[in-house]
Amino acid sequence: MIDQESIERAAARFKVPDGALERLIRRRDRKRRNQRIAAGAVGIAVFVAAVWIVTTGGSFNRTQQPAIQPTPTPPAGTASETAYLIDLNTGEMTPLPKSIAGNFGYAVSPDGTMVAYSSQTGTPQIFIASLDGTDVQQVTHDQRGAADPDWSPDGAAIAYESGPYPSGDGDVSNIFVVDLATGETSQVTHEKPTTETCLSCPQGAAYPQFVSTGTSIVYDLHRGGEVDVRIVRVTDGKSVPLVGGTLATLSPDGSTYAVECGQFADGICIADADGDEIARVLVRGRLVEPKWSPDGTRISYINLEYNPDGGIFVVDVATGETTFVAEGITADWLDDHTLIIENVGSP
Repeated sequence: MIDQESIERAAARFKVPDGALERLIRRRDRKRRNQRIAAGAVGIAVFVAAVWIVTTGGSFNRTQQPAIQPTPTPPAGTASETAYLIDLNTGEMTPLPKSIAGNFGYAVSPDGTMVAYSSQTGTPQIFIASLDGTDVQQVTHDQRGAADPDWSPDGAAIAYESGPYPSGDGDVSNIFVVDLATGETSQVTHEKPTTETCLSCPQGAAYPQFVSTGTSIVYDLHRGGEVDVRIVRVTDGKSVPLVGGTLATLSPDGSTYAVECGQFADGICIADADGDEIARVLVRGRLVEPKWSPDGTRISYINLEYNPDGGIFVVDVATGETTFVAEGITADWLDDHTLIIENVGSP
């Protein structure tokens, strides 16, 4: 077993190519109480051998159904289609039930039967519910707020970002994981405030995403207005740099990264996870939030050039062909041909 010191020595051999780092101030989600600052880098390089080491720790291998006690449904939005499902084959749109609509940050469970989201009213908290709007359960009670949920591959746990809400108070966000069977919450990252003064800049760990093994989490690390992507083991909190850019995501089979790339998020880049080649631009433009389809053949993303609030597009990884899907500010895959979309017009 290679120790953490060996991992860090290996990581030091791989550097992101030099280039100007610019900040893109935007709302990743119009309903969030704070803005997030993303960064682009000219050129992308992939951190290689150590990545696979950090994905071999313990994981959430539980089979119990969630035992969180049901809680009252948070207030629903007033718009009729604040969030909806869209079938990419037929274009058919199905609004989410009002009991779970009007919130934000929707994430579909691995088996496609449930959805996690952040409540819109008051201090955001993570809820889960069946897609038919029943069995609504509150799974976090974080005084600092909770957002950006992501399911573990076995559906037994949810990673989320804890506060601060509102932003600008000098506090730092971190990644936590809640076990759905027991309600037990564990802190994964332990970021501290930076010494740099940037009152409008978010600080800390954000946007957690489990890798396919469930043993590690990929996340953005905000420090003094700059952003790095790192990967951290769930069991011991050890992390290493992963890739240049922001919001890196692993393909379902773990072989390929997708990442926001370039200056001011100048496209979606992909690269082999083994580091054999530099990332290549898959599609250009002011594009953010790449997400893989379950079969790994397509990537959804938000095009900020289409609309100030964004539009949802899908790109075929093999051909680079892009397709407009719908107006929207976030999207997540329900299955290989269905997306859950948060509407631009939602309050």
